[in-house]
Amino acid sequence: MKVKFCKKNQLSNAVITMINETHPNIKISKSKCLGKCHKCKTHPIAKVDKELLVGVDAKDLYNMIISKL
Repeated sequence: MKVKFCKKNQLSNAVITMINETHPNIKISKSKCLGKCHKCKTHPIAKVDKELLVGVDAKDLYNMIISKL
């Protein structure tokens, strides 16, 4: 599984930490921009295998990503 985060989205840092601690086999990368700035400003977001996921908070996004395993 490949998970991409936007470098500018500080809300996603907690999600990255949770994934690294619990699922180190998941490939994580940071892109300069995911092209979803209107969502990125207010929510943690990630692209999982080209699907955009938008969480209410870090835990919500983490659960959404893990459910894709």
